[in-house]
This record gives sequence, C-alpha cells and structure tokens, in this order.
Amino acid sequence: MKKSFGKKMLKVVTLGVTGVIAASIMLTPITASAGPAYDSDFTKTYVFETLIKPALTNPYTDDNGIYEQLELCFRYRVMTMGEVLDMYDHGYTVPVTVLERLYKAGWINSYVYHRAAGLVPTPEDMSDVFDYVYYYNANPDLQAVFGLNEEALFQHFLLCGMAEGRRASVNFDPIYFKNRYPDIAAELGDDMAEYYIHYIIHAVEQGRVGSPEDQAEKIDHLNDYANENDPRYH
Repeated sequence: MKKSFGKKMLKVVTLGVTGVIAASIMLTPITASAGPAYDSDFTKTYVFETLIKPALTNPYTDDNGIYEQLELCFRYRVMTMGEVLDMYDHGYTVPVTVLERLYKAGWINSYVYHRAAGLVPTPEDMSDVFDYVYYYNANPDLQAVFGLNEEALFQHFLLCGMAEGRRASVNFDPIYFKNRYPDIAAELGDDMAEYYIHYIIHAVEQGRVGSPEDQAEKIDHLNDYANENDPRYH
C-alpha cells in the first residue's frame, strides 16, 4: 500500500568523488512503494529514496562515503537503527565495514549490527530481553531439561521461547508490552517474537517501557533527578 508523507527540513551532506559538499534541502512529499519505514514510530518521514539510496547505488561512493552519509542521517535524527534493517528488505545492503563503524560509534546496537551483517545473534545482542538466570528461574519446565546452561537456554529462547512469549528478563515482559502499547499490538498482532525485536530496536528512541519493573526504575530515576535539582534540598 502506498502512502504519502509530509515535509521536513533537513540539513544533509551530499557525498561525491571530489569531496563533501554541505547543503540544506527541503524534502517534498514522497511516496514509498513499501509504505512507511516500519521503525519510524508510525509518523517519521521516510527518507531512504532521497538520502541513502544514492550513496548505496553510486559506484563511485566508497565505504567511507557510505558511512559518512549514514552517520549524518543518524546525527540529524532522520534515520533510526531499524531502518538499517529496512534497507535490506528493499534489496540494499550496507558494507560490513560500514556496519562495524556504525556499531563502534554507537549509532546502531550489536543486534542490528550482527543481524545486518548476517552474523549469528549472541546473548549480548539480546541482553535487553534475555538473562539466562532469569529465564531459568522463570521457567521451571526448562530447568530439568537444560539446567543452568546459558547456551542451551539461549538457543531455546531463540527457537521457542520468543514465539511462546516467555519472559526472559526483568526489563521486558512481552505480554505487558503488548497490552501497554495498542499501537504496536496493532502492527505486530500475535507474532510474539516480534515484540522482543521491536523492544531491542526501538525502546530507547521511543521511550517505551518494557515491564512494570522497568517503569518503576524509570520513575525512580526521574525522582532522583528531580531531588538532585530541587533547590529546597541544597
């Protein structure tokens, strides 16, 4: 389904073989053939055709040029981590060296880096939603089968646990997350595994709460900040 998007003023850098040229442009409404980017919080302008595709398809743009263009998109907040994966859905790939630089610079997390690079996910990649000790304690039926074996529990989580909606971390409860955010539930439906991935990719930038404990922790942090900056306490 095609969908049009509104205007947005962006400061971008156009890359060429002769160097980097600064420019300010107005993005006019465009139509994305695949609809809005899945990870744009349902309102973000889709800028792939205008900003990223030229860098990926120009044979004269080297890895450094691609990195610079992507880095600028992240810096000016016109691109999200998930849209790196979205590019693959459109048939475009990012050089592994570029993905590695984006990861080391903190623009993408390890999950996005490894998935885009075609690497096997690790427990670290899933650490926002998976803690093997928590998973062990929360699922007695797995204890006799796997024991406290991190790798075995992690593989079960990837192959079965996510699809079954099993909780594996104090930070994330998929049932709570689904019920709390009807906009996400409308997008993902009953595909429980997708809720874990959505949280890993989008939770921070969207300010989503993953569990009751996560919400309580955020409230505590806000209260601590308020107290530290309250002149009555100084």
